[in-house]
Amino acid sequence: MTALGSRLLHRLLHRLSPSAPARCDGAPPAPTAASELEGKVTHLMELLKAHQSRDAEASRLQQALQCQEEADAAKLVELMRRQEAASAAAVEEAKAAIEAQLVERFREEQAAAAEAHSAQLQQLSAEHSTQLQQAAALLEAQAREKFETAVAHERAYLSALKQLELDVDVLTRVLAPTVYLMQSFPTSLCLPLRARRLPPRAPARHPFCAATP
Repeated sequence: MTALGSRLLHRLLHRLSPSAPARCDGAPPAPTAASELEGKVTHLMELLKAHQSRDAEASRLQQALQCQEEADAAKLVELMRRQEAASAAAVEEAKAAIEAQLVERFREEQAAAAEAHSAQLQQLSAEHSTQLQQAAALLEAQAREKFETAVAHERAYLSALKQLELDVDVLTRVLAPTVYLMQSFPTSLCLPLRARRLPPRAPARHPFCAATP
C-alpha cells in the first residue's frame, strides 16, 4: 500500500471511533469495538510500514543488483572488446608471420631456380665449348689430311718429273748417235721414236679448301 492508502485508513479510523464517555470514578474506559478496530488498524499500519520497508529494501536491492549487472555488463563488454582487439592483433601478427614465411619461401625458390638455371647455362656452355673444340679438331684433322694428301701428290709429281728427267737424259744419251746420223743422213735413217709422256700433274689445291682431292 502507498501513502494515499495510509491516509485513507486514518480517516476511516477517525470516523468510526466515537468519543468514549468519561467516568466519574476515574477508572479507565472499557474497550469498545472502535478501540479494537483501531488496534487492528494500527497493526495493519505496522504491517503496511513493514511491507513498505521491505518493498523499499527490495527496490534498493533491485536497483543495486541492476547497477551491479550494468557494471558487470560494461566490464564484460570492455573485456570482450579487449579480447577482440587482442584477437585481431594476434590474427594480424599471424598473417604477418605467414606472409613473411611465404616471402622467404618464395625467395628460396627463386634462389634455387636461379641456381639451377645458372648450372644449366654452365652445362650448356661447357657442352657448346666441347662441341666447338670437337668441330675445330675435326676441321683441323680434315685440313691436315688434305694438306698431307696435296703434299703427297706434289711429292709424287716431283718424283715422277725427276724420274722423267732421268729417263730423258738417258734416252738423249742413247739417241745422240742416231740423231747425229739423222741430221747427217736425213733420208736414210728414219727411226720411229716413241715419245714418253709426262704423267699429268695434279692441280694445286689449297690445304683448307672444301673440295676433296
